[in-house]
This record gives sequence, C-alpha cells and structure tokens, in this order.
Amino acid sequence: MRLKATILVVFKSFIIEWKQLILIYAIIPLILAAAMGYFQKDLFKPQTTIDKIDINIVDNDNSKASESFKEVFQSEELKKLFNVSDKGLYIITIPKGYEENVTNLKDTSIRVEEKNDDSHQNEIIIKTIINEYGKGLTESGIIFNRITGLNAEDKEKLFNQVTNSINQLYSTKVLENDMLKGERTLTSYENQAASIITYLFFMIIMSCAASFYKDKENGSFKRLISTPITRETFFYLDLVIFFISSFAAGVIYIAAFAAAGFGFRESNPLILILILIGQSLLITSISGLLIAFLNKTVTNIVIMFFMYIQILFGGVFIPIKGISSQVFITICKFAPANVISSAYKNCILFNSISKVSNYLIIMLLISVVLSIISIIKVKTRWEE
Repeated sequence: MRLKATILVVFKSFIIEWKQLILIYAIIPLILAAAMGYFQKDLFKPQTTIDKIDINIVDNDNSKASESFKEVFQSEELKKLFNVSDKGLYIITIPKGYEENVTNLKDTSIRVEEKNDDSHQNEIIIKTIINEYGKGLTESGIIFNRITGLNAEDKEKLFNQVTNSINQLYSTKVLENDMLKGERTLTSYENQAASIITYLFFMIIMSCAASFYKDKENGSFKRLISTPITRETFFYLDLVIFFISSFAAGVIYIAAFAAAGFGFRESNPLILILILIGQSLLITSISGLLIAFLNKTVTNIVIMFFMYIQILFGGVFIPIKGISSQVFITICKFAPANVISSAYKNCILFNSISKVSNYLIIMLLISVVLSIISIIKVKTRWEE
C-alpha cells in the first residue's frame, strides 16, 4: 500500500509540474543541441578520404596459387587501399594445401584475424575481396574444364564476364564507396543528443536530492519518521521515487529529441528502454548514496563538481572529436557519466544490444555497489 501510494504521489506531481518538466528536459536541451549541433556540424561530416588498411599475409602453402593471391593486394588499385607489412593489424592466413584445393575446385578457407578489434567494417571488406577472388578462381576453373566444348564466341563471352567482374571488384572507386557507406558516423546533432543527457544526468540527481532535503526542511521527514514506518522503508520509498522520476525525465528527453529528428528516431525502443533503466538505476543509487551520507550543502558541492568535470571532458560543449591533445582525450575517457553517453552513441550507431551490453553491465554493477553501501549506512545510523 505504501509503495502504491508513493507511486500515485509521484505521478500526480508529474501532472501538476508537466510544464516545468517539458521545459527542463525537452525544450532547453533541444535549444542547446540545435545551437551546438549547428556550430559543430563540420566536425562530424563523413570523411572523404580513407586511411589504408594495414594487413599481414601469412603464406603457409608457398605455392604459385598463393603467390597469385598475394599479388592481388599488390595491384596498383588495391595498393591505394591496403598496406601489406609484417605489422599489419589484420592477419590473412593462407592454409597449407591451398593450391591443391583451388586446382581441384575444392572449398578452402583463408582466415582473417584482427589484432586489436580495430574495425569490424575493415574485416568485412577484406573478407569480401577474398570471397570474390575465390569466386573468380572457381569460375575460371569451371571455364577451363569446359572450354573444350565451347566455340570461340562463347569462350570470349565467358572470359569477358569473369574479367569484368574481377576488374569491378578491384576498382578503387567501388571499394571506397562501399567503405564510406559501411562506416556509420554520428551527426553533430546525434552527438549532442547522446552527450547533453549526461549534463541532465546530474541535474536529475540534484533534483532527487533536493526533494529529500526539502522534505527535511518543511518538517515532512520528521512527521513521517514519527509514524510506524521504519527509516529503511522510508529510504526505499525515496529510492522508488528517484527511479520513477529519473526514468520519466529520460523518456521526455528521448521523445523530444526523436520528435525533433536530432537522434534516437531509428533506434530500437527496447535498447533505449534498457539504457534508460540502467541510467535510472545509476541516478537512484547515486542519489541514495548522497542523502545517506551527506547534508544538503556538501551534496550540492559534490554534484556541481562532477557536473563541471562532465561539461569539460564529456563532449557536451567541447567536442572530443576536434581535440588533438592525447592528455585531454585520455582524461575524457574517465568523465563520470561517459558510460551513459557511450551507450547512447553505440545505440544510435549500431542499434544492437551487443554493442551496449558492456555499458549496461557497468551501470548495473555500479548501481548495486552504491545501493549496498547506502543501505548499510541507513541500517547502521541515518538521520538521527
């Protein structure tokens, strides 16, 4: 009954304060995103040039067929896109018996491995070239086996088809277009959508903590504590309020940005909900930790400190993409709310649960640890 009553009170407050909620979590963020996105749009244009892909070819067959395969990547066209060296990030391994399998038109596997998980798209491009090269060899073998039964005109047609297919595959223009289309990049507005929410992250925490301290100042807390309700139960009910409030604020934010076309419109709703749950749990646990240990003044100082850190190193107002300093970039990796912005960015880019699962796990683990610490404090001594 207490939980139900608490939820009803929260929803009633949403209805009463809907104008303020729309202003804080929708209108103001959209204005900021529109302004910052406009001025930063040149930084987020897709690249028109492509860095060479470093590859290392390991030949375990040492045959004429394997030499021919290696020469493909040394052709004038592919040399513009690939750099063959012993230190390549992608290892292409030609297996033993390659020539024999090719000659007998048997299946053979050329393995491609990444050293540093650098770019899945680059791996796809390499495998595509290898597969198409294999198809070309197969077609050539079939032609060779059947060539004696064809007239001169049919021979010429078949050879032209194979030649045109291989030439088209190894065209630099075609490969570059495929690479550019395959690499999904954030627009400046999408970057703002995923970054500004970290700024609001601290605003929501501040709001949650402020609601608790307001109850203390107006006497509501003392009146509730004097009832049969225990301090632990009261603390748990506060956490429920924090979770619902933060989740609702996140929904308003995402819905506003999706409606404006700044981001999230094509994202999987289920993934967005999971991120919102993780984000809300994190806000709830941090807010609980603050009210369990600190007073109002110290809480505000702590929140403002981390908020400024996030503003400087979180990519909201200073885009990380435009910074060349490695020191600054390294510090940015440790910005307190970047786990949230990274989750949203990966959701926009890949729209895949596997790409955000690590961030969700981090949010959950941090939330559990902070909640346990807070609960221990409340059980031991709290607001006495």
